[in-house]
Amino acid sequence: MEGHYTFMKDATLAPLYSSFDYILIGGGTSECALAATLSQNARVLVLERGGSPYDNPTASDLGNFANALFKITPNSWSQLFISEDGVYNTQHTSTCPRWRLGNDYVEEAEWVREEVEAAYEWVEKKLVFEPRVMGWQTAFKDGLLEAGVNPYNGFTYDHIYGTKIGGTIFDNAGHRHTAANLLEYANPDNIVVYLHASVQKILFTKTGRLAPKAYEVIFHDRNGVLHKVELANDTMNEVILSAGALGSPQLLMLSGVGPMAHLAAHGVKPVVIDHPMVGQGMGDNPMSTIFIPSPMPGEKSLVQAVGITKFDSYIEGGNNVTLSFDLTRRFFDGVLHVLNETSRTTSSQILTQPIVGFLKSLDGGFKDMTTVNVMVQKVAGPVSRGYLELRNMNPEDNPSVTFNYYQEPEDLNKCIEGLKTIIKVIDSKAFSKYKYPGVTARVLLNFMLGLPTNLRPRHVTSVFNLKQFCIDTVMTMWHYHGGCQVGKVVDKNYKVIGIDALRVIDGSTFLKSPGTNPQATVMMLGRYMGQKILKERAAVLRIYEKCNIRTNPFISQDGVFNTRARVLGGDSVLNAEYYVEEAEWEMDEVEAAYEWVERKLVFEPQVTGWQSALKDGLLEAGVLPYNGFTLKHIIGTKIGGTTFDPAGHKHSAADLLEYANPDNIAVYLHATVHKILFTTKVNQRPKAYGVIYQDMDGVFHKVELAKNAMNEVILSAGALGSPQLLMLSGVGPRAHLEAQGVNPVVIDHPMVGQGMGDNPMNSVIVPSPQPVELSLPQVVGITKFGNFIEGFSGLSLSYNLTRLFFETRLSTRSITFFFNSSDILLNLIEIDGVIFQKVDGPLSRGYLELRNTNPDDNPSVTFNYYQEPEDLEKCVKGLKTIIEVINSNAFSKYKYMNATGRELLNLMLGLPTNLRPRHVTSVFNLRQFCIDTVMSVWHYHGGCQVGRVVDRDYKVIGIDALRVIDGSTFLKSPGTNPQATVMMLGRYMGQKILQERNAFGDKRD
Repeated sequence: MEGHYTFMKDATLAPLYSSFDYILIGGGTSECALAATLSQNARVLVLERGGSPYDNPTASDLGNFANALFKITPNSWSQLFISEDGVYNTQHTSTCPRWRLGNDYVEEAEWVREEVEAAYEWVEKKLVFEPRVMGWQTAFKDGLLEAGVNPYNGFTYDHIYGTKIGGTIFDNAGHRHTAANLLEYANPDNIVVYLHASVQKILFTKTGRLAPKAYEVIFHDRNGVLHKVELANDTMNEVILSAGALGSPQLLMLSGVGPMAHLAAHGVKPVVIDHPMVGQGMGDNPMSTIFIPSPMPGEKSLVQAVGITKFDSYIEGGNNVTLSFDLTRRFFDGVLHVLNETSRTTSSQILTQPIVGFLKSLDGGFKDMTTVNVMVQKVAGPVSRGYLELRNMNPEDNPSVTFNYYQEPEDLNKCIEGLKTIIKVIDSKAFSKYKYPGVTARVLLNFMLGLPTNLRPRHVTSVFNLKQFCIDTVMTMWHYHGGCQVGKVVDKNYKVIGIDALRVIDGSTFLKSPGTNPQATVMMLGRYMGQKILKERAAVLRIYEKCNIRTNPFISQDGVFNTRARVLGGDSVLNAEYYVEEAEWEMDEVEAAYEWVERKLVFEPQVTGWQSALKDGLLEAGVLPYNGFTLKHIIGTKIGGTTFDPAGHKHSAADLLEYANPDNIAVYLHATVHKILFTTKVNQRPKAYGVIYQDMDGVFHKVELAKNAMNEVILSAGALGSPQLLMLSGVGPRAHLEAQGVNPVVIDHPMVGQGMGDNPMNSVIVPSPQPVELSLPQVVGITKFGNFIEGFSGLSLSYNLTRLFFETRLSTRSITFFFNSSDILLNLIEIDGVIFQKVDGPLSRGYLELRNTNPDDNPSVTFNYYQEPEDLEKCVKGLKTIIEVINSNAFSKYKYMNATGRELLNLMLGLPTNLRPRHVTSVFNLRQFCIDTVMSVWHYHGGCQVGRVVDRDYKVIGIDALRVIDGSTFLKSPGTNPQATVMMLGRYMGQKILQERNAFGDKRD
């Protein structure tokens, strides 16, 4: 039976400690759709502070619509609050009909139209019905058409100008269907819903300079018992906040995420991150209401017909809405109580006088129940914006909210036009039989001035001035939004900017309220994002490896030698390995982009002696199955593609310029960019408009974007160069930039340079008793525990160049000693074989900072290799696999008979693979060996990460006309080597940008 979910329980039955893949806070409009979707492939917990709508099924029926809103007892579905604007509001379950979005809103949100449509249909199958339009609603519809709200669009879910009939969530028997019904889609084995669970705060881990990460939620049940629930141990698991436009920003603040000064003033500890935009941009669509007494009975109806005007006001109506006198009195008694508790600036006696007078008039005039007919106008948008603040530390108390209704003249003009339209409808012939003869619309408007629809003062001019009438009688439409807006608090994937494992998915993220009623879109968003999150969860990352030529060496603060590319084609000129084709973008376009790259660059290698023995050794060591030659990234042992052709010639990203239109491109070499230039205007976002660079003779040049709104600067300087150049251009952590003398600071962007990662590598040199072929990585073992085992053989190395590299760039006493004794330690002319393991991921993260303001100097970088125990455990397992390969029968002829894998590992302790100290325990402790001998595999990533510095379209958050498209945007290095994915990304985003450019041109035409 509907609503009898076995997984729905009272929170008093919850264990004190538990763990789930996803913790969803709030069981509201978006959360039910999101939870039902995520439960298909993950374990989900929903924490709802209220009760079940199925406890009293008739309470939500059509006949009790108004009473459900006015009932504000402790256990009711509505919670009263009064905004600082003097308008009554409630937090409650949404009850209105549903309509879809217009195309413009979908485009602005940058959602995928086909997926949006499918998500709407998924919701509508459970909840939405075509209403039976009868007398009063028919007259209202015809009155709208007579008033000029044309054309008539019939029954439709679409949001289009004119008059239409919309879908309703009330079935033909008058029973309401809510978002809770969407839980019928859920996998009951993967979901738990706790009712009466009041979340107190979200907890975060914070390590060094890494972004804070959500890991636990504390809630209490109705008996006051505290419970803790943690995210299960998986990097994809998340806390998802869907507590609505009031609850989500409030809970973020209570958890230490918000404006630092405000949180500190309320005693919130710790302040996890200073997030000044939390609680900002609060909006509510102002409503003006007119009661219309009728001389004849009519059907009972809520909103069915709607007029969508071209001046952005929505005209709606309902009739025979039943209202309990007792509940009305209780509601206003509640208003008086709230007012006495929270009034700050105005005498409560002055504010409450109209309510007291109204209640006295009710005593003499109303029966137990009354009915009302009503028309309303709602302002679309709106443009006027306010803010939300904490009153105290109690999450069950309403926050302080200011919506600033009609602060902007544009909103006020929409209200005036809307009221003029209502006046025309009331005075129309079509509607004449549903109002008393001789009663004009203007008289009905003036009647509203005598009702305590809000706490605002009434002005005499309201009787004849519609502008003042709008201001004096404004009411809420309950369509609150903002407080956690996209691009300000969350990115376009709804991840909280600057925080890991935390999203907000609800109406608080909206920049404006969508359509005539937002609830359909909020439910659609839950389904849409649920599917998107599951796709991300299922996605596995990619690709590739490097060798040392045309580089700029540097030493990370971890004491590890590193290099960065300095050549056209970037790191692809240095990379040497194979190609893997997996990605988490739109798969068809991704596949096409990979193929576009592969046609120019990728070859099947000829696998012979040493590589063949490595392959067989991996299989003997248990890295199964054997997958043959493939470009796919799959568990087991395989042969990958190579960028070396059969003649041994290297092909790099520079070869892709053969695809270019030579008439439309210029490439300047030896051009050192010093900074990006921005226009900065008051109340506008900074916008990139040019670049300053220096040639090899020291001459400076300036290049600007041509005059076109779609033109952009695109930064692709790599994981080191891109965050460095952003900082040098004034985009980064303000305190750090000011300390380095960067002027001006264009925007305080604290996450630039954060999240730096490099896949740690540990190598073992394997001398061979017989000649080996020259090979770079061809065979790879992709293990189940998160390692890649690879190798190369017969690599010639110039003694003089090696010594020059170390002594001129990285000279230290230990390195000098090494070269003085190298004749007896190692033949540096040719290395027989090297097997190495690379840690996938990694979880360990660091940061990048400026050393100075010279773009030619390397920045200071800390990768924090093996800071996280999980990375270290992967290394240990990888080394154990290498030992098994070296000791295998398959590999035996390529090592000396008495040399064991463990002995060869110990040989590495005598080589200056880095500047780290060697510990005696490294001889027998693989964990210490990993730490002491760690090397770079040159797969740097982070510093401009998606969701933190750039959005999912790689646009720098908070700045116009600037993107970053390179490995600095990656949250982790994809696959065995990232080179293939980076080149694919260039093609993929190039096509996406051209599509946007063409669409803009079409729209402008």
